[in-house]
Amino acid sequence: MEILKKKIFTPVKSLYQFGMSIVDRVAENIGISKYFARFLVSGAINTAFGYSVFAFFIFIGCGDFTAPFFAEIASIIFNFNTIGGMVFGDRSKKLFWRFCLVYGTIYIFQVVGLKLFAACGVENRYLSGFILIFPGALLSYNLNKKLVFKK
Repeated sequence: MEILKKKIFTPVKSLYQFGMSIVDRVAENIGISKYFARFLVSGAINTAFGYSVFAFFIFIGCGDFTAPFFAEIASIIFNFNTIGGMVFGDRSKKLFWRFCLVYGTIYIFQVVGLKLFAACGVENRYLSGFILIFPGALLSYNLNKKLVFKK
């Protein structure tokens, strides 16, 4: 295990720390919060993961309630580690339930959004889900910042 740690985990951790120092410097230079800049980076990773899960469940025939539900469950587990660790530097398990409540709010936002798009005649759920990513991300950042990680 020690060899695995030295050969794999140590270089990955060093690369991660180097990447975050660059993100922090860029944020400082353009005048935005380092937390928001880190959120954008982790958001790209989280979005690719979450949308892939959502699209998979739409593809296999899940509806407007179940596809976002399964995507949210997978995203909660994945995103808690990226947002907690990468963005706010806190993966404390005691924050997990507040994080789940934020993602429950995001789930409701997505379901309502999908239904609103459908009511307006936009039947393509892939497109509707993609459009909802952007306001959902802003909502997620603000709720996590104020209610979960309190930065």
